[in-house]
Amino acid sequence: MEKRNENKEIMNNMKPVITDKYEMSYIRKMGNPKTHKTENELVIILPVGCYWAKKTDGCSYCGYQTLVDEMRTTTAPYTYVEILQTEIKKYAENIDRISFFVGGSFFEIPYKERCELISELNNYQNIKEVCIETRPELVTKESIKDILDCLGNKKLQIAFGIESSNEYIRNQIHKKGLDENTYIKAMNILQDLNVHVLIYVFVKPPIPYITDDEAIDDAMKTIKDSFDKGAYAVELECGYIVENSDMYNLYKNGRYKPLSFWSIQKLLKNAIALNRGIVRLAYFSDTPKPIAGPSNCEKCNDKFIKMFDEYRETLDPKVLFEEIQCECKKYIIR
Repeated sequence: MEKRNENKEIMNNMKPVITDKYEMSYIRKMGNPKTHKTENELVIILPVGCYWAKKTDGCSYCGYQTLVDEMRTTTAPYTYVEILQTEIKKYAENIDRISFFVGGSFFEIPYKERCELISELNNYQNIKEVCIETRPELVTKESIKDILDCLGNKKLQIAFGIESSNEYIRNQIHKKGLDENTYIKAMNILQDLNVHVLIYVFVKPPIPYITDDEAIDDAMKTIKDSFDKGAYAVELECGYIVENSDMYNLYKNGRYKPLSFWSIQKLLKNAIALNRGIVRLAYFSDTPKPIAGPSNCEKCNDKFIKMFDEYRETLDPKVLFEEIQCECKKYIIR
């Protein structure tokens, strides 16, 4: 096991999070696709970082590596298991699933530490599913089997960002550095091992003056392609603006505007109508905190936010068909 080509980073060199400055976890309300009941997903942030960001300055919409570097600047040591134990104790709610957000790839965690982390989850019987994120090129049959061996009877879901099935948009605009053959190979490995694949679809890439309709067209093609290749679910990431990113530079120069809520409602309806798999909607905020995101106008924003939250928490498509009346629809879709 140890002879595999793993990330050689030594845990003793890692630094702890300043707990009064950074929130290392939060509860995300998630709809069960079969029952439409609301379940609790505990998202735990591990400051692992991203080799792609260190190598190339990262994807055009991401500013997370800067935050990771800030988190790792104090002196007392910690382990990933200690972070898990500390964060899970904060919540009185029943936790149905765990999602690890690492700002890069879970498989950048050294082999021994990630196995210890996953094995620790067996001490929490109420947790039924675990979701981890990775770049597809780090998915191997051996690395996934290792996780499954540690996981016991809990379900595993692997998430990675295709963002767009358009090669130019994915690699020249998003700067993913990811070819189609690589993610198809990863998806085939995961399907062979009966592991669910969640694909992130980035809606409205950072292209100067791109319209919402153009963004919807690209997203729909990507959603169809993801399901064609075997995705269990897609999650729509509706572009919000964080500092230290290419998107931020476009936005501050007036060359990019986030999506309207009208357009997100339209896209969700169209994607669900495909009847190909689960369509999730990501929240419009994350770590680091965005400075701008999708919106309409002050008169109807709250109504749409309530609608989207209800959809996230139930995955019931009926909630998206509420007729919201507002004159901003005539001019705000851009």
